Amino acid sequence: MTPRSFWAILIKILGIYIIIDTVASIPQFLGTIAFFLNQPEDQYGRSGALIATAYIIFAFAAYGLILWCTLFKTDWIIDKLKLDQGFADERFDFTMHRSAILKIAITVMGGLILVDSLPILCRDIFTYYQDANTYNGFKKNPQTSYLILYCLKTLLGYFMLTCSRMIVNYIELKRRKPVMEQVEE
Repeated sequence: MTPRSFWAILIKILGIYIIIDTVASIPQFLGTIAFFLNQPEDQYGRSGALIATAYIIFAFAAYGLILWCTLFKTDWIIDKLKLDQGFADERFDFTMHRSAILKIAITVMGGLILVDSLPILCRDIFTYYQDANTYNGFKKNPQTSYLILYCLKTLLGYFMLTCSRMIVNYIELKRRKPVMEQVEE
């Protein structure tokens, strides 16, 4: 394994972690918008909601840009930060293919997400049904956003755990596509 491939794997693992972080931040952003929309006109008004929405759009654009760079432009990051320079050895004595390491990392992260979110999902479902008589409707229950979040996190963890090969193939396909286009020319 070369230093370049080591850094590429590490950056892609960071990108996968950013996906998890993005999913976890969605209810917080929605809660911020709901807070400003429910304020009286004389406090924050609609301008607070517009500012919050603009901030959220900016934050998601930043997440998307970082995610795109870490998953699909890893060579560019390595070149700009010069991460593969300054090593005494040109190769590391580690004989595992990058896709196998990515598969292991995705499987481990999926398992961690599943183990983290499944108990909280069960608790939130229990709390939701306990409070079902108090709140009329799915939208009015304060547990709704957390119920949706932990349901999505549980599904994401399960997907990462069971379909890690498909995720790695997608990441590697995006990496190999520019190389294939250069070979055809």
